[in-house]
Amino acid sequence: MATAKKSATDSAPNFAPEGLAALLKPTLAFEKEPDSPFSDGYSIRLEEKVLAEYIAAGASPDDPLFDRYAELEDRRERLQQMQSERDAQRGADVVATRSEAAGLDAIGGLVDDGLDQMTIHTIEAYRMFLGRSRDAANRINPIIGGKRVASCLRNLWMLTGNDNPYAEWALLRHEHGVNEVHKHLQAEIAKAEDMLDQQRKRGLVLAVLSSSSPMTVNLGFRSPYGYAISMLMVDYDHYVRLQKTLQRKNLLSDDEVRGSLRKAQRAILNVFYGTARFDRWLSRPEIRALNRGDWISSAEDAAKRLQFAVSTFGPVPASVYKATISPSHSRRRYSLTDAEQAVLKQVGEQLEAAEQAELEAGATSAPAEDAAVAS
Repeated sequence: MATAKKSATDSAPNFAPEGLAALLKPTLAFEKEPDSPFSDGYSIRLEEKVLAEYIAAGASPDDPLFDRYAELEDRRERLQQMQSERDAQRGADVVATRSEAAGLDAIGGLVDDGLDQMTIHTIEAYRMFLGRSRDAANRINPIIGGKRVASCLRNLWMLTGNDNPYAEWALLRHEHGVNEVHKHLQAEIAKAEDMLDQQRKRGLVLAVLSSSSPMTVNLGFRSPYGYAISMLMVDYDHYVRLQKTLQRKNLLSDDEVRGSLRKAQRAILNVFYGTARFDRWLSRPEIRALNRGDWISSAEDAAKRLQFAVSTFGPVPASVYKATISPSHSRRRYSLTDAEQAVLKQVGEQLEAAEQAELEAGATSAPAEDAAVAS
């Protein structure tokens, strides 16, 4: 019987998409993970776990797992080579030349291309910025100034780099206090400007007082919070100018202006002294190393730091410890390991439970106190 002759197309390999998929299918089984550096998803970490016992037993070449072991070694070398090439490229895209990538190390940091300056017109604002030293002879107490508080804020800002939640709490308290002061000053400024505008509508144009020799201060703050202080100072200066304008132009009485200025000064100093208090105690050598890890550490020094902080400032709020809320500027590391995330969650839940228990205790004690008063 004659046999049918095979055509060339019958014997040719199948290069259709489904055929190619079968040809290119990996001959080795291996573990995969989504964030693998390899295009096929190969996982060195998971393969090491699978082959751990085989490798510990000596990695015999006669074992069926030897091929997987050889592949693991090859992948390790390839990963090392990929990392070496990336390091040589300074992490730049492969389309960049080596000389272009070297520029990543050579490029300089950002610097000011001019002077930062603040202009102050009033003695009140300038004194608020500089502060006042103690005069023992005349029994005049010192007054903290914005310049010193800027230094305190920089120190607290640096302490956040140690993962210190109390430093973050101090910055949050400061920001809140300053925001409240800004709101008050802006409201008073708007009120004063409205009074001047009303006079303008009636035909009386009144100029705002300004200094014949204003003070211009060169700023060189080394933290964002220093510039926040300068913004507060110029707001306060503008506010004082308007108050004194209204006094000079017979729109407010002397007593009204004195009372208004005193209220604003007290509000600013309350914020300043609160911030300085945190800085003073957190800067002590025995507590500077305070960090979130102290809450779970068994070390004696950690326990002492934590005890001192709690006795001085009270328990840190759970939302601050868990970093649910954070200051506007912080040097804290935000890329955390799974273990660090677990600590945040565990301690944060404990602090939340303590806060809730304290609230409930306060709620139940209030009716008892009322009954005692009534009886």
